[in-house]
Amino acid sequence: MPGMQQIKQNSRAGVRLGTAIAAAALLITSACARQAVSTDLSLPGPVAPPSIGASPAGTVGAATGRGAVEAFMGAVKAQDLQAMSGLWGNEKGLARDQYKRDELEKRLVIMQCLLQHDLFRFVEAGPRLQTGGRQEHLVELKKTKLTAQTTVTTVGGPGGRQLVEDIDVSKLRDFCS
Repeated sequence: MPGMQQIKQNSRAGVRLGTAIAAAALLITSACARQAVSTDLSLPGPVAPPSIGASPAGTVGAATGRGAVEAFMGAVKAQDLQAMSGLWGNEKGLARDQYKRDELEKRLVIMQCLLQHDLFRFVEAGPRLQTGGRQEHLVELKKTKLTAQTTVTTVGGPGGRQLVEDIDVSKLRDFCS
């Protein structure tokens, strides 16, 4: 019966074609499907109480450039990445709002390592004024037998709050051991 043979072959081809169509549809829908992406950029763990000299809870940056440096260095000493992320940024805002979370965490950990200190002080009474309203603060860090001077640049962020924008870490390589 050639007719029956043809029906079986068509039936098998139909099943294979149906399977292929289902697989293609699955690929297309999964490629077009939306993925849930977290927009939460806060670091994991409980929110730490503000460091000495830090702004009130929920406020980012500091009222002055010197205050931003003091609070940032206090957060470094306390190994508080959350507090550091509330003080680091530029005129556009906090770095934690501009970097992907994993990139932010890597940068904060590196800064925390390089800036870890037993004692920190301002070398000069006031900042060196720079272009764009930036302030450059000369600071000295001491860690065990190591001593180094470096600059910390602050800038006014949104709302006029001062943020730590840049730190010259080139002189601090020995601090991260």
